This record gives sequence, structure tokens and C-alpha cells, in this order.
Amino acid sequence: MAKQTFTTGQVLTAAQMTSLQQTAMLGGAASAKTASYTLVAADAGTAISMSNASATTITVNTALFAAGDTVQITNIGAGVCTITAGTATVNTSASLALAQYESGTLDFTSTSAAIFIKGAGAAASGANWTLLNSGGTSLTGTSTSITGISGQDKLMIVVKGASHGTALDDNLGIQFNTDTGNNYLWQGSYIIGATTYAKTIFGPWNQTQASISLFASSTAAAETGSGYLLLSGGNASGVKVFNGAGGASAGSGSNQGLFSVGGIYNSSSTISSVQLKWTSYGSTFDAGTVFIYGSA
Repeated sequence: MAKQTFTTGQVLTAAQMTSLQQTAMLGGAASAKTASYTLVAADAGTAISMSNASATTITVNTALFAAGDTVQITNIGAGVCTITAGTATVNTSASLALAQYESGTLDFTSTSAAIFIKGAGAAASGANWTLLNSGGTSLTGTSTSITGISGQDKLMIVVKGASHGTALDDNLGIQFNTDTGNNYLWQGSYIIGATTYAKTIFGPWNQTQASISLFASSTAAAETGSGYLLLSGGNASGVKVFNGAGGASAGSGSNQGLFSVGGIYNSSSTISSVQLKWTSYGSTFDAGTVFIYGSA
């Protein structure tokens, strides 16, 4: 039942006793929601269920709850439900995002802070991936941005057939949250095919840059390339770990390149957008598609 204040000598009704029993059994008065919701004081001690096919949020603000109050939250909809800190602080050792049929409990430690204790959820054989940009996004202009991808613990970025069509040796770069700082620490290796063998066709990448290079051309000619980047920790307030690989071929077909990369994105911000651009010379995309998959 919702948190109440009882007085000495008060006689409880049958409904109140039933609700108290339900709360003692880790339940609580049920409150069904179908759209993003901001918690109110009356939600203390209750169980909230969210049902929506699209992404939703449950926002937590200060001065509504006391230390020891709890709110149980269950997501029964297909859309991810994310616990969002409004004016309050919400900490967790897991993810604040609830996939379908996942649940967790907000345990308030003060009037302005809570710990979100996420349930284990149903066992799964692997990540449950969802395409976040329906049909993919065409790569155009000097930079292409994909937004609205918040609440995902894992992100997989798949680039297909990217090209710029100019005679420049350019790198395809990936950035998060329009972050152009040197917060991308990565290393990797490359193999460049050539008509004759030379040790220069092999080499390492070891970079701290303003983007992640997924692949590059091996010669100053029109290039096309494809690849993927897999990132973990996108919804956490700490460093994110990634790895990926790509391949590119020159328009003439005489040189091909294979690239691998892995490292960390050193940012405390959760990821809400992805940007792709040619980073060496700022070339303009003339072809290509990017697909963004997410897993909460």
C-alpha cells in the first residue's frame, strides 16, 4: 500500500490490512502506467508497472520520499523503460534501463538519493538486439548524426558501403554525443593489400583522438568501406569499452585494407547519439548506410 501515517487506536479496514499484507510480501498497491511518468510522494511503498511499445522513462525528484521508502518498478511493455534522475540522485551497480519483463526497486537512502536495485530478470542466451534507427540512416554531407538512442547498455554500429568519392586518403570516424574531445583511447592493427609485399603493409594503431577510426583508405583514390563497432556500458556513468573491425578497398581494386580496433571511450555521460564523419580531410559522404542496434 502507499505509505500512510496511522494514529493510536485507529481501526484498520479489511482493505488496509490486505494491502499491508501485500506490501509485507514485497508487493504493494499496483499502479499501471502507459506513458513516461514522474514519481509522486504517494508512490512510496507501491508497485508501478509500465507498458508501452516505445521507450519510456520514470523520473525521480527530491523532497518526495524519506530514507527507507521503496518503489518497485516493472516493465511489461516492449519498449525500454529507463529510470531517470530528475532532481534526485539515482545510483546503481547495474543498468537503469528495464527491458521487457525486467523489474527493480528504488530504495531511498535520503530525501534526495536512491539506489536502484535491479532484478536478475529472465536468463537469456545472448543480448536482445533492437534496430534503433528503423531501416538504417543514409550517410550524407560531411557528418551524419543518429539521435534518440538513450537507455542502451550495448550498442552495435554497422556501417555498409561508405564512400566519399574523392581522391583523398581519409578515415571514417565515429563519435558519441557530439564529443570532439580527445576522449577516445584505442589501439589496433591494419593490413594493407598491395601488388608487392612490403613490411609497411602491416602496422599498429595506438591513438588518443577525438574520434574512433573504423577504417581508412590505403591509397589516394576513391574508397568504399564497411565495418562494425560494438560498445558496452552505453547507459553507465563510467568509461565505455568498445571493439570493432572494418575493411576498405580503393576504387581501382588494386589495394584493399583490413582494420581492427579496440579501446575505451573515457566519458561519464550516458550515450544518446552517434556521429559519423570523414576525419582526416572532412570529405563529404556520397554513399553508405549506418544501422544502430541497441540492447538494454
